[in-house]
Amino acid sequence: MNDNSKTTHSHFLWLFLLMVGFAVSGFSLHEVPLQPKTIMPADTLYPQIEIEPDSFFLILKPDTLVHRQLLISNTGTDTLFFYIEPNPDKINSAANGSPRSVQGSTLICQPQEYIPGETTDFVFELTNGSPDNEWLDTLVTEFPVGLTLNYASNFTGGSLGPLIYDGSTGNGVVVSWNDANGGGGNILPGETAVSVVGLTFDATLKDTLNLVYTISGDIHGSQPHSITDTLQLSPADIWLNATPDTAAVPPGETKSVDLLFNSGAFTIGSHQRSFHILSNDTSMPVLNVPVKMIVFPYNMQHNITIPEGWSGLSTFVLPFKTKLTEIFDTTAQHVEAIFDIHGRMFWPDQGINTLVDWNTFDGYVIKAKESFQIKIGGLFEISQTVLLQQGWNVMPVLSSAQVSTFVVFRDLDDIIDVVHEIGGDKIYQPSQNIYTLTRLLPGKAYYIRVSEDCVVTFPSPF
Repeated sequence: MNDNSKTTHSHFLWLFLLMVGFAVSGFSLHEVPLQPKTIMPADTLYPQIEIEPDSFFLILKPDTLVHRQLLISNTGTDTLFFYIEPNPDKINSAANGSPRSVQGSTLICQPQEYIPGETTDFVFELTNGSPDNEWLDTLVTEFPVGLTLNYASNFTGGSLGPLIYDGSTGNGVVVSWNDANGGGGNILPGETAVSVVGLTFDATLKDTLNLVYTISGDIHGSQPHSITDTLQLSPADIWLNATPDTAAVPPGETKSVDLLFNSGAFTIGSHQRSFHILSNDTSMPVLNVPVKMIVFPYNMQHNITIPEGWSGLSTFVLPFKTKLTEIFDTTAQHVEAIFDIHGRMFWPDQGINTLVDWNTFDGYVIKAKESFQIKIGGLFEISQTVLLQQGWNVMPVLSSAQVSTFVVFRDLDDIIDVVHEIGGDKIYQPSQNIYTLTRLLPGKAYYIRVSEDCVVTFPSPF
């Protein structure tokens, strides 16, 4: 058995244990409304779950992985068992096809997703839903091309014996399981039989796979005596991996869970997802943890128009080429001088370059001989955070769109002495109620004086 199957079976075991616990407590995975915590008798042992944080906000580049930590604590008096389900909408889902009958018999499988290029064990469950005492005796399943059947077990669980696997293997094969004893069927109404099926998925697969199956019964009930339907396997939505995803937490202890978020499955833009934490805390059996993910373009080009004379200069990208001599390779003749708050300078006509490299987290003051444009290619600076030191700073604008000063500085008015436009007369001075500077523009930089060290965070572009 491969590692994937072991993991899958481990998840099934945890889900089974949790379902049993919920059943004893009167809870169901199909109906899990969040309820207020109840007051338990002092002599009753019970687990109690608490998590930190209770939500996540992430900004990721496409096709990247980001690690975060989740703390799960047990503040109760009995051992807490939990399981993290990344795709809660897929727990205990019904048969993929439309319900039809011999009568209402179904074939489902767990898991219902696949990973291209991997080999996985699936558990197929065949249930007899016949209302007229018809027994199931045959299952025929057609596996699509690209899906290789390595092995399968008999369907066991019917009270009259197994349905025997015909031994077929290979890519895109048709397989049958039959009542070999000829007794008219082995799976009685209300019974479920199970087979373990080993499958390998071609690495080029990327679409939902349709497995057409036919369930047949004996001829002693009413029509229909067979039904044909489709079992669907979807490509895995691997947006979140939790390590460990199951664990036991003794009373008074905390378990650290490593969360690995993957932006590879998401398009550019903002995405709202969530994952569930299932536990044996009967007052809170299911915790929903919201996740907001912003996937931003991997590379961008910032086109900056620099006016004649004095102005502020910055960019919201991390340049691929960081040398100022490279950034101004074809436009240096338009530059009189560029300098930072520390007095370092780029003065092309005099051959002076003590700045050397561009720092996205710094703003610059530039004097141009005439108006010109530069193009800076690079990665979007996803933190959008600037650290300011007490006193004067030249602040960059880490935003791809103009932003309101009242939004950016709303929590800093007690710290800000003044924000001043470079090469202009607009200012933002809360102590004097002067707010002629109302917008911060991408590509610009601004003088700012603060009374203590602080952090300025620009709003998300989404």
